[in-house]
Amino acid sequence: MTTTALPQDPPERTYRMTAPRANTTPRIVRDWLAMLLRSFGHREIAEQARLCASEAVTNACLHTRVERITVEATLGRTSVTVSVDDDRPGWLPSPRPPAAWRAERGRGLALIRAHAADLRAVPNGDGKRVIFTLTYGEAA
Repeated sequence: MTTTALPQDPPERTYRMTAPRANTTPRIVRDWLAMLLRSFGHREIAEQARLCASEAVTNACLHTRVERITVEATLGRTSVTVSVDDDRPGWLPSPRPPAAWRAERGRGLALIRAHAADLRAVPNGDGKRVIFTLTYGEAA
């Protein structure tokens, strides 16, 4: 019997998920991302990642016309970077006063900013890619 050694863990791994723009998509994406982080031993940020991913995907569902939402998660040695593609051009709105504590909308980006080490948007075809990074391990 011959055994082949698996390669050492690469410095980063990228996973991609594509889903329809639907009411269930934010839940599916947040569960997928949390499972991915737990699988690689990063339980400490799984809930933060769930919250941030849910907000970013919900924004894509509510504020764009995109038929499919693509989410990419890149796990590095000290962080996970998550991107959400949409078809709405333009940058993230400037920070504005926080929404009233009872408001049902308007707090998504503020929640991501509160948890993420980085939040940005870059042009991507006819739309943009919203990207956030969460740190773990010694970098956190």
